[in-house]
Amino acid sequence: MDFSITSKLDKGDYIKVMFIGLYKKPYYIMATILGLCLLIISILNYLNAISFEVYSPFTDAVLGLFLLLSPSIIVFFAVSQAKSNPSLLNDMTYTFNEESMAVNGLTFKSEFLWEHIIKQKEIGKFLILYHTQKFGNFIDKSKLTSEELLFIKSKIKK
Repeated sequence: MDFSITSKLDKGDYIKVMFIGLYKKPYYIMATILGLCLLIISILNYLNAISFEVYSPFTDAVLGLFLLLSPSIIVFFAVSQAKSNPSLLNDMTYTFNEESMAVNGLTFKSEFLWEHIIKQKEIGKFLILYHTQKFGNFIDKSKLTSEELLFIKSKIKK
């Protein structure tokens, strides 16, 4: 089965995928809840709604804000890095066949044998095919038929 699709990852989609990917991890959810609790406790203590004798509301407020904002900071740096490589946010043509996946971008061509795709993730409307632990290709699932999607998934060794 040979087929090709052309898709473009825009900045908004990339931000959504990053946030969804982060908040699928339990420790980001726990950190956000803890950050929110710390911030609420420090505000309540500042307003004298609650009173702790040995307590530093400023430290808890700073820590709470850091825990709440850390996913946004991570996404900000990831988007900045993606914008610095214009190839990532331009049209890319993906060609799939029995042996490999080829990617043609604005300034590059690459080909990955299926055995070099180490994992796959579905986040939102994207199928991400990882060729290293941290880097992968974002494929828009809405441009694939169900047979094509099953073909790609069947080629990746889990």
